[in-house]
Amino acid sequence: MADELDTLQFKASVNKAYDSNLFRRSNNEVSEQITTSTLGVKLDKTYSLQRFILDISYVDNKYNENDYLDFAATNYNGSWLWSLTPELTGTLSSQRTQSLNNFGDFLNTTKNIRTLTDNQFRAKYSPHQVWSLILGVTQTKLENSELFTAISDFDATGLDYGAAYNFASGSTITFLGHSRKGEFKKRPIDPVIAFDNGYSENEYEIDLFVQYPERSKFTGKLGYLQREYDNFTIRNYQSYIGYLNYDLIITGKINSSFGLSRIIAPFETESTAYSISDSLNAQVTYDITSKIQAGVNLRYTERDFGGRGQFNSNRLDKEDSIGGYVSWNPTKNVGFSLRSTKSSRNSNVSRFDFDDTLTSVNLELKI
Repeated sequence: MADELDTLQFKASVNKAYDSNLFRRSNNEVSEQITTSTLGVKLDKTYSLQRFILDISYVDNKYNENDYLDFAATNYNGSWLWSLTPELTGTLSSQRTQSLNNFGDFLNTTKNIRTLTDNQFRAKYSPHQVWSLILGVTQTKLENSELFTAISDFDATGLDYGAAYNFASGSTITFLGHSRKGEFKKRPIDPVIAFDNGYSENEYEIDLFVQYPERSKFTGKLGYLQREYDNFTIRNYQSYIGYLNYDLIITGKINSSFGLSRIIAPFETESTAYSISDSLNAQVTYDITSKIQAGVNLRYTERDFGGRGQFNSNRLDKEDSIGGYVSWNPTKNVGFSLRSTKSSRNSNVSRFDFDDTLTSVNLELKI
């Protein structure tokens, strides 16, 4: 049996899920049973100052009633944690994930497989292990198998730059900037509804990490993002974004996590330009024994869809969910889990309302 520190690891899992409202409808709900089978291999090897990590998974998704939604995905995450000297280090990485569209946004029964690829090079120079200078390049690409203009195919390249300071206590503060240029290669310019074929984006952020060993951990980000389109400035948007996460060990067996976040993302339709999501989440876990764990999580989100001019739709979605799980790991190589989440959305546009319950059983094997 493999250990977590072994160079080569294999994993396999089967997940059986029951979804009470697969297409996230406000009425005429369709329930479904979904079987997800995963086979994966992970390579983690260190040579002197260099470390190589490659994690590949083949994921097969089967739908009991709506079998036209069946799809197989090959996902990977590879990284080279390189080091020229102890002072000059960095990462070269590539990641790809394939997933079925979110029917909460895609309000029809069309099968749309979304492929997201992210490639990144980042270098960090820290001559005294206190101050660090950061420089990198990122390339992100999204492809839809079907036309989905709200979150359209794009190809973006960005320059990442900044600095970090490491405190003697182990805390870290990081200042980062990102300058990105993106193209919608599969979407022609449409002056009637102001669909553009390119944009520029600037993001600035301050990241903070504070940890008190065996007690608590705090991570946070405060950022500002501004996007400008090449031709139709009416779709431009800007906003403060960020998150706050606080992990607290209440007792030796009870852990908790609390979080706040705000994100902004394009959502381009005839009546909207973007969406802003403000979320609150909380989770409590209890180690019943060294092999059995249970947990409860809560989440509440307000998602505002807006823009300027004709794109200010005033649509507001309020989403909440409550879930729980029990997991059992009889050995370090075998795991069972049972999860259930009840979620709902209440929108001022009634056709976007829904209620849903998702329950799943998972079996995982590592060798």
